[in-house]
Amino acid sequence: MREDMEDYLYEKIAPYRKERKEKGMEDRKTYQGIFDKRTLLAFYKLLKKGTIDEVEFPISTGKEGDVFRGTGKDGYVAIKVYRITTANYKGLSRFIDGDDRFAHIHKTKDTIIFIWAQKEFRNLRDFRKYGVNVPEPIDKWKNILVMSYVGDENRAAPLMKDIMESLKKDIAYEIIEEMKKMYKAKLVHGDLSEYNILIWNDKPYIIDVAQAVPLDHPLADELMLRDLKNMVRVFKKLGLEMDVRDLAKEIGVS
Repeated sequence: MREDMEDYLYEKIAPYRKERKEKGMEDRKTYQGIFDKRTLLAFYKLLKKGTIDEVEFPISTGKEGDVFRGTGKDGYVAIKVYRITTANYKGLSRFIDGDDRFAHIHKTKDTIIFIWAQKEFRNLRDFRKYGVNVPEPIDKWKNILVMSYVGDENRAAPLMKDIMESLKKDIAYEIIEEMKKMYKAKLVHGDLSEYNILIWNDKPYIIDVAQAVPLDHPLADELMLRDLKNMVRVFKKLGLEMDVRDLAKEIGVS
């Protein structure tokens, strides 16, 4: 990587800024699993395009990657960076194989995470067509996905799991409405739980949709049942008693 490009990235990506590099390697070690050379080059592309102006700080850390708050031309954005070096090829492939939307793309161990990012972008777009309350996909390049940011200047929207005790039963009905719309979109989330729902202004936002598959996917029934069981458990914590069959009927699953 050219020195001038590296300097440019140090200025734009908070965990990699020059002053931190000069003070020591602690921050670089913390993020070296995600900010590898290919990821830095992907950031460079999005920075030069104007999709991202600056990467500020991490919002969350997940199994597949980290989410950062950044700024774009229209304000704050959420930047999801999928880890290339630790990608689980077999684990991700099972959600891509059998999905006709990606049948034309050749998978390799080097490109699987790029397809995964593309899959989440596509699922967000398809969900939004049916009014599902998910972040708006803005742009993607390689292993980086840029979305609308949910929160304000002081904090990002909290995960449902972190504020369960303060939530009222009404939020369960709001989530059921989102599940209805997801089913109308003919997609199964596949990992729906209190860990993948943000709450902001008393509204649920569905996140982490990369694994979502069409209803005709070989895993669709298994994943739908998992979502139903998870949400029945969550709703019980909120004071709404129903079983899997009741919830399936409510959202229109035949």
